[in-house]
Amino acid sequence: MTRGSKNIKQNKKEKQHSVAGQFLKGMSAAAAGLAAVCMLAVYLLDPFYHYHKPWFGLKAVLNEKEYQVPGSLRNFDYDNVLVGSSVVENNDNHWYDEAFGGTTIKAVRSYGGIADLVWYLNLAFDSRQQKGQQVQKVFFNLDPSSLTQEARTTFEASGCPMYLYDRNPFNDVKYLLNKTVLLEKIPYMLAQSFSADYNEGLSYNWAEGKDFSENGVLEHYYRKKTEEAPLSPDAKKEELEANLELLSQVIEAHPDTEFFFFLPPYSMIWWDDASRNGLKEVYLYDEMQAAERLLSYGNVRFFDFQNEEEIVTDLNRYMDTVHFDPGVNAEICEAMAAGRNEVTRENLADVFAGTRRLTERYEAEMIPKLEQEERFLYADE
Repeated sequence: MTRGSKNIKQNKKEKQHSVAGQFLKGMSAAAAGLAAVCMLAVYLLDPFYHYHKPWFGLKAVLNEKEYQVPGSLRNFDYDNVLVGSSVVENNDNHWYDEAFGGTTIKAVRSYGGIADLVWYLNLAFDSRQQKGQQVQKVFFNLDPSSLTQEARTTFEASGCPMYLYDRNPFNDVKYLLNKTVLLEKIPYMLAQSFSADYNEGLSYNWAEGKDFSENGVLEHYYRKKTEEAPLSPDAKKEELEANLELLSQVIEAHPDTEFFFFLPPYSMIWWDDASRNGLKEVYLYDEMQAAERLLSYGNVRFFDFQNEEEIVTDLNRYMDTVHFDPGVNAEICEAMAAGRNEVTRENLADVFAGTRRLTERYEAEMIPKLEQEERFLYADE
């Protein structure tokens, strides 16, 4: 082969490498450009409100609490926080705005663990403070079962997207380059935002299409065949004290904030389940201890809706043993604004004695009737 032929082949290879290199560079540049566009779109529209509150006249579309509560607490404008489990999600925030003044935002966690809710509260207080403002009122739904749980946060263990909870900018790529966010969450947010029917106050609301009925409650209740021996009232005292300490710390740290704690009206079937599992005395003890401890603070008011007989004995107001219809949420808000159902240090013992009497009367009168009618489904044991 002549030197000229070798040079021709070498030049051809070099040209091919050059073309391939230019192609790869072009593809890389295109991919980087596309990634930048995607990241910019997520940042600007921000359906989880991780970076800012709604822009461009868009509404606050809040329907996924695990993804949106942290960002909304950091970036929205509000005066009051409604804190609790899934039973508070059917509130219209505007009810609280009208009843108590200011702007109300929800901070909800499905099972209402106190450690998680206090974490949300601390985030709200810190975020308001950074803007030179403060939280005026906290409305705290205190689920009886939450007092018996371990006083530790569960966000990471339950699979929450921690890149939305922490302040590490490097893991935000999980959000900024998220296919589901781009192709599902942003289109849904835009569609709801431009809908004339969308009500921002109904954040995280789940009531639509649910069956609130006696049949619905009993179909969701799998009763224990045999009743457990009652536990000692202070059987969960260690967990109770740890949870009350968390609440005490946040109350003491914010003496200028008014705290409204309220026990929700779980159905009498829930109390039957508590009795069957030997936990009734534990819950009554824990609730009374919580009320006494929290009422020692001058900036706390405490309300109990467990004695609302017309509600808790009417199973047509519930979809299961715990979750009641939105009308009950409205009644709770109205009652607190009017000062009804309020527990004080003076009437505390009478209030919880009334709850005990109501559960005992239901157990004596209504539970046997349901048993005779074979309305209960029984769990396999």
